[in-house]
Amino acid sequence: MHLGLPCMRDRPTPLAILPVAAMVLLLAACGGGSGTSGRGPDVTVADLNILHGSFCPEDTENCRLEDRVDLYFQWLVASGCPDVATLQEGTAKIVDLVRARAETACPFPYQVALGPRQIGLDDEIVLSRYPVTRIEQQFLVLGFRRVLLVTIDHPIGPVDVFTTHLASGSDLAQAACEGLCPPECLSAGARTVRECQAVQVASFVAAQHLGDGPAVIAGDFNESPGSFVYHQFVDRGWIDTYLAAGNPECDVATGIGCTSGRADEDLSQLESPATNEIERIDFIFLVPPAPGSSCAGTIDSGNDADGDGVATRIFAGEPNPFTATCGPLPEAICWPSDHEGMQLDLNCG
Repeated sequence: MHLGLPCMRDRPTPLAILPVAAMVLLLAACGGGSGTSGRGPDVTVADLNILHGSFCPEDTENCRLEDRVDLYFQWLVASGCPDVATLQEGTAKIVDLVRARAETACPFPYQVALGPRQIGLDDEIVLSRYPVTRIEQQFLVLGFRRVLLVTIDHPIGPVDVFTTHLASGSDLAQAACEGLCPPECLSAGARTVRECQAVQVASFVAAQHLGDGPAVIAGDFNESPGSFVYHQFVDRGWIDTYLAAGNPECDVATGIGCTSGRADEDLSQLESPATNEIERIDFIFLVPPAPGSSCAGTIDSGNDADGDGVATRIFAGEPNPFTATCGPLPEAICWPSDHEGMQLDLNCG
């Protein structure tokens, strides 16, 4: 696990002002102070479906939403303050809570990017440490789900970040495509609304990704590896970064490698240290950089093989490690969401 100190790449404050012990820890966490162990800059990403909590009992304040957002930012810091963080299930309240913390949680301020049309429920949110140069959004079949594109001006060049949340059972995910889906979905073989949405997202990525640099597609796809939805991405040569990093596939018996399954309408499992996750439906797919790109596109391992304090693995994958105990109030919350997320360390040097 990361040492808990944010890497200070690009921070103007001299390391010399830090106490010696803190400097040693910081250099260890950040790979010699560069964040990249002497190589070119990495592209680091964390993704999480944050859980809006709208269906939680009223007296739980969206299942302790403010506590959960605080815990989320603790995880961001512990994960090295990634260049980009993507969130799903955003609400107006979540956006306000995120904005209030994005300026100061890390040694740099995060810019908070939203789609040009927000509906105040299940909006996609992107946090970027680098300037945002483009925002595009497409609504998916049935008009509730969306895919958001945010292009960031990264030191390696423009990086396209796509994030989405495909339909669940509550909004006709399994409804038959016939009579609902556009022709491009039917011709691609989509049988359900969710499968059509996957076709639309993959087509949007292919059409909108510009240049020869890498792109990432992050979010909650509500389908496991091997599904039609999953193959819309990997069959294009786009990489399931979690598996490519050598991590284990989801084990239902232990919850290891799983990202979903925890109760989401009350606090029973959010306040329990047990994982309760049973499937892997959250992904960061990588569109590899083209030959000649300034990014080599090497995916760091799940155990941080390059030693820079950042790894490609589950994000927020253990019960609250920032407190001695967690549980029902007055204890700290155990999990920031019903989901666990994904994180990516893409080495470009």
